[in-house]
Order: sequence, then structure tokens, then C-alpha cells
Amino acid sequence: MKFLTTPIPKDIEKLINLGMHKQAKENILKRLKKPIPESLKKRLKFELFRLDLLEKAYPYSEKEAFELFKKNFKSAKKQEFETLLENGYIDFRFINGKKRFQERFHYNVGFTLNEYKKRQKKDKNRSDLRKLTNEAIVRLLKTKQEKTYSVSAKISIKRKNPKDEDVSVWLPVPFEKFQQTSVKITNASHDYVLSSPKILQKTVHMKGKDTETFWVEFSYNVSEWIGENSKYKYKPTKADLSEKPPHVLFTPYLKEILQKILKGVKPKNDYEIAKNIYDYLTKNVYYSYVLPYALYDNIPEYVTTVFSGDCGFYAITFITICRLAGIPAKWQSGWFATPYGASPHDWALIYLKDFGWIPVDLSFGGSRRDNEEMRMFYFGNLDGFRMFANLDFQADFYPKKKYFRNDPYDNQVGEMESKDGYIIDTESEIEILTFKEIK
Repeated sequence: MKFLTTPIPKDIEKLINLGMHKQAKENILKRLKKPIPESLKKRLKFELFRLDLLEKAYPYSEKEAFELFKKNFKSAKKQEFETLLENGYIDFRFINGKKRFQERFHYNVGFTLNEYKKRQKKDKNRSDLRKLTNEAIVRLLKTKQEKTYSVSAKISIKRKNPKDEDVSVWLPVPFEKFQQTSVKITNASHDYVLSSPKILQKTVHMKGKDTETFWVEFSYNVSEWIGENSKYKYKPTKADLSEKPPHVLFTPYLKEILQKILKGVKPKNDYEIAKNIYDYLTKNVYYSYVLPYALYDNIPEYVTTVFSGDCGFYAITFITICRLAGIPAKWQSGWFATPYGASPHDWALIYLKDFGWIPVDLSFGGSRRDNEEMRMFYFGNLDGFRMFANLDFQADFYPKKKYFRNDPYDNQVGEMESKDGYIIDTESEIEILTFKEIK
């Protein structure tokens, strides 16, 4: 993905910014016929893919968006919808001359404005999940006794608009490392190839028709993680301290951010440096749903200028700034998995001299900024409601995917492609089949 540091031609960039996608695509195809460097060729092909993703991410007309707004907030009126729109709280853009609204704009209004958070329709499942998690935090803070859970789960993917094509599919499965043990693949819809042990985003690879549903079932044990009880003591590698374009870059702006974080404080060790970075992000950045990651050129700079983002945006920003400060840091991601179900989730690991590798979950910490003890729990500790399938950000699959991934950086819900190109009209389902405490 290093080609993303290659600039887009200004005339094409202008058309994209104006929402003139049809003209932008035509210009890109013309430019690809010119004698241009390979890096620009890759960038322009990626821009064609990003335009497709962008159109998918803004599916609603204004009428449809208002209906969604009314459904989500009690006593919602058209005038307040229009006021929020004028004040920039509702995410929309013009695409080919039509106003289109982002698919989760209504949730972000609730994340951003407390008044609307109070008016959101109650989500009992979300309340149950927070209660379950907070009870685990309180128990762990009090006892420091880690529990282990045995979990079985299923992930499936299918194409929304099949064309009776031959396709390849990659589905995430758990690693057997750190807090996870006893991993087994128990069933699958198709014959599969398991990725090699050296691959840092673990998958099963299947082939079949796009008219079929592809799925895999697996089981694993997962332990809660009190940071002082190290789960893995191997030493960090050069990669754990390195840049990785286009997102993990030690840019002048991020160097300035690190200087600001450490200004006026005199950290005595790597723990205190990392804690100051954690404090800065969890106290100043607010959670919001984001567009597909492929649509961003530099996520850490986005987070530290807009001061919002989702769990992965928190994690990769923290990893980047920690590495910039000389603290080894790596990625962990997969699911937030509980007896009530599972959803995609990302967090980080850092290596500290006195502890070894410890977990850091900034989005869970940031969402508890009103309770200092709970906020600090997630700096060095982790609940047991996790499944991780990825140990690196922006890692190749096995076998390698030929075309662009819907998410070039992470893999939580699977990917599909045909022999002729990428497929973005997929839908995935995550199911928790059993979840029980074993010790």
C-alpha cells in the first residue's frame, strides 16, 4: 500500500472532491493510458476502487436519511434534522449531483451530541454488553484473578447480488498465541486451506460459486489478561518499532503531537511515556463510526486533527505514536465476543521493559472516561470477551489476494473476489454458538 503516498493528479482530485465520480472515473481511465510511473498507475486503479467503496458507504437519499433519523431518535422533527445538517453533524456528500447520506450517520449524531444520545431508542443488547463488561472490570480490579472462557463461533459470508461466478473467499480464524489457546476448526462449508503459521492475519481460504454461502466454525479458549501476568515474553522485532506506509508514518505533524503530549511532563520510563499517550487519546478523541478504512490516506493524522474515530483508528494511532516514542507496539484485532454475540473490534499491544507485552484497548478506555479506574483498566489489562485473528495491521493473506481488499488493513468479517476482480457487495454474519467459563 506504499503507493498511497503517491499524489493523485490535481485535476482528478478536484473531480473526486466535487463528487463528480463519473467524470473522475473517465479521467482516470484516460490517464492510465498515458506513460506514467507504476506507483501512479497503482494509485489511480486504487482510486477507481475507492470511488466504488465511497458510493456504497453513502447509500441514502435525504428522504431515506430523515426516516432513519426519525426511527433512531424520539420525537425527531424535520427542522432539527435540517439544523444538524447545516451545522455539520450529519455526514453527507454530493455524488454525481445527488445528495447522499452516510450509512451510519444517525449513530454518530448520538456519539457526538449528548442531547441526542439521551433521545436514542434504547438498545437493550448494548446495555447488557456494557453491564457484562463493567462487572468483569470491577471483579478483575478487585481480585486480579483471571478467568478463562471456552467459546465456539461461526463466521459466514455471502454475496448480495450473485452472478454465478467462481470466487475465492478468506474468512478469519483465531490465533493460538497470547491470551488464546486450544484453537480448533470444527466445521466448514467448503474444503479450505489454512494460512501458514508465518502469516499475521490468520484465515481459511475457500473456493466456490458466488451463489453459495461460505462459513467456518471454530472453538478456542480465551483468558482475561492482567498485564502484570505476561501472556507472551518474546522480544519485539524491528517491525514492532518501524514505519509502515501509508498509515504508520513518523510524520512531522505526529512528531509535534508527541512533543505536545510530553510537554511539561518528565516521564521516568517507557510505562509513563505510553501512559501519557494513552491519556491524550482516551481523553481527547471521541468514538465515532468511520468510512471504510480504504478511504483514508493517513489514519493517525485524521484522528489527531478531527479527534474522532472508531476502535481501529484509536489503536493504529496509539501504535504509531508509541513507535515514534521508541516503544514497540503491535496490532491485535478480531471480535468483541460475548455470550450475547460478537462484533468486529481492534486494540493494541505494547512492549514495556518491566512487563513484556501488555494489552491496551483505547476505545473501551475512552468510552469510560467518566470513571477513571475503569478508563485506566484498559491500559495494561483486557477483559476475556475477545477473539483475535490478526497480529498485524496491513498484512497479506495466504494465499495472497489478487485484487484490492474491501479492507486492505484489517480482516474481521472476511473477503471475497472473482477471477476478474474485487467484490464489494458482500455481507457477513458472526455467531457465538457457545460461551462458558471453564476456570
